[in-house]
This record gives sequence, structure tokens and C-alpha cells, in this order.
Amino acid sequence: MSRADREKWDQRYRAGAFAERTHPSALLEDWIDRLPGGRALDLACGAGRNSLFLARRGFEVTGIDVSTAGLQRARRSALDQGLEIVWRQQDLDDGLHCGETFNVVCLFRYFNRQLIRSLPSRLAPGGILLAEEHLAVDADCLQMPLAGPSNPAFLVKPGELRNLTANLEPLHQEEGIVTDPDGRQVALSRLVATNRPAGASPSVRRR
Repeated sequence: MSRADREKWDQRYRAGAFAERTHPSALLEDWIDRLPGGRALDLACGAGRNSLFLARRGFEVTGIDVSTAGLQRARRSALDQGLEIVWRQQDLDDGLHCGETFNVVCLFRYFNRQLIRSLPSRLAPGGILLAEEHLAVDADCLQMPLAGPSNPAFLVKPGELRNLTANLEPLHQEEGIVTDPDGRQVALSRLVATNRPAGASPSVRRR
């Protein structure tokens, strides 16, 4: 990511962008009770809404984002809620600079093919990946405007997210147009996948 892009995101967060988005990702909220316990990695975490949700549910969380301003907001929110979260500032366009493994890895609406291909290696045995990306759709067939990027470089093609994680076992896949909690229509590709051996029972976290 260029310096100009980083500065753009810092300016947006300083101006209050996404301040109303305190809810976690719908995919994460739906799967939270089926995830293994332990360590969670939230990539492109922004102001930390998913990191905060994971920490409130008992995970040991690391959140990574390129925006210093976004992470400052995340730190303040964690402090206000009495949560301990590790925050790291890093440009994920340069890859993931850590050798750690995690029980849960989350990547929501940040698209980088090389990064996605590397995520299975970041999963501990029996770990689960939750990924959600903006989906390329035929604009001529749409009956309503969609939120999200228009640049095709930031959109996955149908089936691409699954192909990029082909060595994982899919637990859930869906593609299509959904309504975000804020009422916006958005085209998404969603995937939940695990590296557990075929036939093995999941180690599900208990409340």
C-alpha cells in the first residue's frame, strides 16, 4: 500500500469514518459459538470491532491494520471496555510478518491474493479461517446500487476465495448479495474453512 493510501485511511478514521459500525461481522457473530477457543488473529482490523467482539468472548486477540489512526481508536475502545488486545500496525500488502499460529484467523473485506494463500499456514491444528470479501457481480443485472469498491482489483471472482484456500476443508460457503446491519446492499463471498484432518471432530469452544 502506498504512503498516500495509508494517509487516506488515517484521515478517514480521524474524521470518524465507520464510527457507527460497532457491530461485529455477521459471519463472525453467527460462527462465534462454533469456533475453537484460544488465540485469534484479526487482519485489516480497522478500528477493531471484530477484535473487540472476540476479546469479549474470551479469545486472546491480535489485531493488525495499516492505519495508525484506526488502531488508536481500537486501543481506546479496548481500554474503555477493560479488554487486553495486542494491536500491531503493519501494511498487509507486504505480507504477514509473524511466525505465530492462531486458532482463529479472520479476514474481512480486505483483498490480497498472496495474503489469503498464506493464511492456512497461520492456523494452529484444528484452526478455523473466516473470510469475507467483496464479490464481482454483473452490474447490468443489478436492480439496486451496491456498497463497496468498484475497482475490480479489490473484488474476488465467483469461486476465487475457495480456490485460494483449496487446501482447507470448507465448513461454509456462500456468495451473493446481502444486507449489512446498517441497511446497505453488498455483494459478498464468504468462507469458513478448517485445517483439521478429514473426519476429525471439531474442538468447539464452550461458553
